[in-house]
Amino acid sequence: MALRALAKAVSKPTQANASTVTLYRSTLRELPRVMSIYDIDIPMKDARAAVEFHFRQNAHLKDPRVINILIGKGYIELEETLLQWKQKTHLMARLEPYGMKKEEELSYFEQLQLGSVHKFK
Repeated sequence: MALRALAKAVSKPTQANASTVTLYRSTLRELPRVMSIYDIDIPMKDARAAVEFHFRQNAHLKDPRVINILIGKGYIELEETLLQWKQKTHLMARLEPYGMKKEEELSYFEQLQLGSVHKFK
């Protein structure tokens, strides 16, 4: 399944980029199936944006060892999702991260964590 792609070790930045793109494409390919399995009522456009958000969070990484670990975790995450080892709430937490919410939708505590609330003196 998804873990077969883990056999390739990344040693060069170009290989890391190719492995990341492969993981990204396989995740997007399986997304409609995951959405139907878990009965998630989110538009496909928003779900794809959430996947892209998570990939872009780690786009600055350059160390091949770290990239290898994250690619491995990504494949494991995908396989566990496809084998239905997760609950719907686990996926909803991934598909609705704080970074994608608009500032007015965040709770006061979330705004404090992001540093966007101005404290009174």
